[in-house]
Order: sequence, then C-alpha cells, then structure tokens
Amino acid sequence: MERTTTTTPRWIVARLGDDMNWWVREASDEIYWPKEGLSLLDPRQFHDVLERLQTCRPYGYKPESFARAFQLFEVQSELADGELRLRPARMVEDGGEAQNLFAMPVIASEEDSRYGDFVEAVEGWRLKMLNKTHHYGNDVDALDLEGELEAKANDRYFSGSAVHCYHELSDILSWSPAEWGEAEGESEARAEAEEDEADGGATR
Repeated sequence: MERTTTTTPRWIVARLGDDMNWWVREASDEIYWPKEGLSLLDPRQFHDVLERLQTCRPYGYKPESFARAFQLFEVQSELADGELRLRPARMVEDGGEAQNLFAMPVIASEEDSRYGDFVEAVEGWRLKMLNKTHHYGNDVDALDLEGELEAKANDRYFSGSAVHCYHELSDILSWSPAEWGEAEGESEARAEAEEDEADGGATR
C-alpha cells in the first residue's frame, strides 16, 4: 500500500553538532521529529552511502529505494555559528552537483517511516550478499546482524551520542559475522607478514 506523501519543508536550518555530523535545528513546516534528533547525510556521507549501496544492486537495491527514503537539499546560504540554510534539491544522475547534496530521512511518524523501511531493506540486501558470497556453517540472519548492531547502538546511547543515520547505514553496510571478521583480519595479517618477508629477502 502506498504511504501517505510527507511534507517537504521549503527550507531547513542544519547545525553542525559536537559529533561533527549535521542535524536539523529548524524547519519551515511542521515535520516529525524523533526524540533523539533529526540527522542529515552531509555531501561526503551522501556520496559514500550511494557508492556502497552499489554492492547491493545484485541483491535487490534500486536507486528509487533511496529516493523514497530521503529528501534531498542543497545549500541556500551560510548562517552564523556553524549553521546552514538548506532548500530542496533534486537528485542528479551525473556531474559534481551530486556531491553537494544533503539528505534528510523521510519519517512521517514513529510508526510510519520510509527511512525505517529502507534500513530494513538494506539489512536484507547485506545479508543476501554475505550468504551468497561467503560460505558459513549456517546462513547469517537478521537476528545475528541486529543483535550486534543493537549492542553498538546501546553503547552510543549510554555514552550520550544519538544514532546518526550515516552511522546506522554504515554499520549495516560494513557488518559481517564476528568469526568472519577475525578470519579476514588473520588473512590480512598473514599477507602483510609474507610481503614483509619477501621484501626482506629481496634486500639481503
């Protein structure tokens, strides 16, 4: 069923937080505001997330999925004290302009969130990719992924940090089972040791 269309503010004021991430401080129209704050992908984060999502294309990701989950903004003017006034922008398919866009999650209410649906979809694509490209004793599932990410989110919460949308998506897109991460680390260390040994042999 199609979701109710959410309001796109005519402008928003973004502030740079102590965590060096951007957060919405004010909006021209009434929009839903999560209690932990409304975060924004800055141009660097926006570009990074889009680039990393390309690995999910064979497993269901389509660009329109991102377009439904985020409203895009561009800088209208610079304000004092590390704040920017942003206005709505359109996704561009090519050119450097794409790197100058901010992206705000579309959240209509606590129960109705296109961004929340997108996060669940990203989890599914990541799991499909891991199970397709790596041979585990058993397939990894959402409980494996969500258990580890929930623990990480709790650590941030208790340290007084709100969960920013970039960190939420980045954590999912980089997640792998702990045992695979250890094996991967061991493999990299072994490769480095072999390279050092080869270099040493060449100089003797």
